[in-house]
Amino acid sequence: MEITGTRVLITGASRGLGRDLALGFATAGADVALVARNADALAELAGLTGGRAYPCDLADRAAVRGLLARVEADGPVDILVNNAADEGIGRFTELSADTLEFMVRLNALAPAELTRQALPGMLRRGRGHVVHVSSFAGIVVPPMLATYASTKAFLSHHAVNLQFELKDTPVGVTRVELGEIAGTDMMAHGRTEPALAGMFERMYRLRLNRQLNSAEITAAVLDAVRENRWSVRLPRRLSPASLLADVPRRMTWLLARGLTTPPAAEPRSTSLYR
Repeated sequence: MEITGTRVLITGASRGLGRDLALGFATAGADVALVARNADALAELAGLTGGRAYPCDLADRAAVRGLLARVEADGPVDILVNNAADEGIGRFTELSADTLEFMVRLNALAPAELTRQALPGMLRRGRGHVVHVSSFAGIVVPPMLATYASTKAFLSHHAVNLQFELKDTPVGVTRVELGEIAGTDMMAHGRTEPALAGMFERMYRLRLNRQLNSAEITAAVLDAVRENRWSVRLPRRLSPASLLADVPRRMTWLLARGLTTPPAAEPRSTSLYR
């Protein structure tokens, strides 16, 4: 999909990877619609990108239900980038009920609901792309990230299912699975949790992982949208875990081949007895 001239909605755009994605899409010629809670940071970014800011709490059910209509009042969304998330590092037994609900709403329900709102218009217009920014945490079992990892598993699985449902349509879906990103709040918070920090250090010593930077992720996402690629996996050395997780998913694709394709319309018969 050509990015120049498209309208891109990016959640979690006020900082970190979301901010870099917004700058990248804007540089590529897109009109960016910026969503996050921090209105001041969004306004500043809108000034840099020439986009529009739509402050919104994505954990607020009513706000999410009305978000796409609010954004599309200024023009249709061609590309939806579901990037916003919170990690909630710590033992699950110490997680409050409010924090648990917040994370599930932000990390899983909000992207699914925004995608549900965006797809009918994309299909009607005959073009569109959805990007789910997930994590390798949704495949492996990192300590002290039970809820975050579970929501990312939801996001990855949701993306793969949508790819199957939409494979015969002009709308693409890209699943982005990432390792640790340098300079992010999650990395800073994770380094204060001994078990999680210790796991990362072991992975680095064994050369199973490396730190990513937002610029390489942004470049990979832009290329994936342009080329309608199903997956972005960074760092690549963690890709085997994702590929193994895809094996049962692809097997069910094969078993269900042809069962989800809408049947071709039959010629209208003039028979009175049909």
